[in-house]
Amino acid sequence: MMKNRMILAIGLLLSCVIALSSCTKNDESTITLIGTEYYIDDILSVVPDSLETKFFSDFGSIPSGAIPPKIEGGFVMSPKQRLCSNMSEWPLATVEPNVFMRFAGQHNGIVAMDLNEATETLTDTVFVQGSGNSFVVYFIEDKDYELELDNHTYQVRTKRGVVMKGKVTDNGFTDFRYATIVMEAEDNTGGLIEQYPRGSYFIYKDGDGTVERQEW
Repeated sequence: MMKNRMILAIGLLLSCVIALSSCTKNDESTITLIGTEYYIDDILSVVPDSLETKFFSDFGSIPSGAIPPKIEGGFVMSPKQRLCSNMSEWPLATVEPNVFMRFAGQHNGIVAMDLNEATETLTDTVFVQGSGNSFVVYFIEDKDYELELDNHTYQVRTKRGVVMKGKVTDNGFTDFRYATIVMEAEDNTGGLIEQYPRGSYFIYKDGDGTVERQEW
């Protein structure tokens, strides 16, 4: 598994270097990567070694390849169904709000993405890899914010890696998996809030089997 991940990381590194060197402006054919450059191996590295086999058993293998299928358009993940986690206090029966995704300007292994879910609204340029009709999208979200509690202001930092994969069909995405992995979680509240620890992961699937195409 580690050998396969190393080969994958090298392949992604080479393809992303090519992508970034050719991206100079935002238009329909060329887009610029926003923020710090990350690779999928950085995200997966925070999963504890003892849980690596379990994670891939639940999530499945990561599609490889430098020529992914086109994933452009609007999509809705409905229902967003909890599948598994390494956190026992994460009840699988909890109903999650729908996830809305929009992809545009796919070019050289990156794509502009709008993501709208219950607690997150994100617009950024992210990585996409794959081959045939199989793809994987991945990115890291780093957030610093202030939290008001009991007339005090605290600093909170969260960093999560997101990995989405599936197969493109005329109707949308099938075999879709959505994983969120906690990479860092820090605050100065002295225990007033509880954050999931580094290495926690949460995997979802589409409840009816297809992430449908839907403009929004």
